[in-house]
Amino acid sequence: MINILIPQSNSNDTEVFIAEWKFKNNDLVKKGEHLFSVETSKVVEEITAEETGYLKIKSEKGSRVQIGDTVGFISKNKTDVKVKNTESENQMIFTKKAEKLIAENKLNKNIFKNDKIVNESIVKKYLDKNIKDNQDIKYKNQLIILIKENQPYHACVYFKKHGIIDLSLLGSKIHKSEEYNFSNCNCIFFDLNISDIDKAISFYSQPALLTDKIIVKEKNSRGWSQKAESADYILNFRNKRSIEIEDMNCIEWLVRGLEVNGEDIPENILTASALLDWASSKLKQIKKADNLEIFHKLYS
Repeated sequence: MINILIPQSNSNDTEVFIAEWKFKNNDLVKKGEHLFSVETSKVVEEITAEETGYLKIKSEKGSRVQIGDTVGFISKNKTDVKVKNTESENQMIFTKKAEKLIAENKLNKNIFKNDKIVNESIVKKYLDKNIKDNQDIKYKNQLIILIKENQPYHACVYFKKHGIIDLSLLGSKIHKSEEYNFSNCNCIFFDLNISDIDKAISFYSQPALLTDKIIVKEKNSRGWSQKAESADYILNFRNKRSIEIEDMNCIEWLVRGLEVNGEDIPENILTASALLDWASSKLKQIKKADNLEIFHKLYS
């Protein structure tokens, strides 16, 4: 059995993100095949299989891993017992009542990653601590979808102690909530259960700019941000999210920050419309009466 290790690609990085796996668990892979890709601070690097055998994935797509970490295994035997044991050691177990509470409140299971067995009591304790009657505390983290001309147009996130975060023509920025320009848009608000706020802020604090390819094409075609449909222009040249931060649009960048924090978001979510559809099915929508007063005027 061969351990799949994260190599040292440059002297500056101590950790990387797993951008994608080219194979699934138990797939047969051949020596030299492109196994998975990692995203460093500078490039996206392809990692190839060192041996032929059956793949066992330990760290899923979107995971933040350290240089030298074991992220999977290649085994000659498809039913390697040792690999199964390794996987089960890292697997959380949820009781039926806990699963029900998590589903009802649309919580991210990664919130409980430090608990091997999650029961109803643990989930209730989390809810009691984090969801209080006080509006300012109840929804401290939010995903905000901006609606313009009745179409999803843009998106940003709100973190209580930090402000509103987005990527625009001016680059990535953390704004004071009262100073953010909503461009006469109405908004739809969703509760974000962020398990590690520092990890999310670490990603969003990195300098980022919209790619010239996107800006130039949109300017030439429709005029940047002049029409609501410009938000979907990215679909003219790709239908899957870019994994290179230098070539992301505003939605791709926003989603990457959520993925870093453990959200499992399909790779075809790269427009505000698609992000709204995903959020509507996976997150809890915040009613006007329950939200912060500064956001009340943004409801339709």
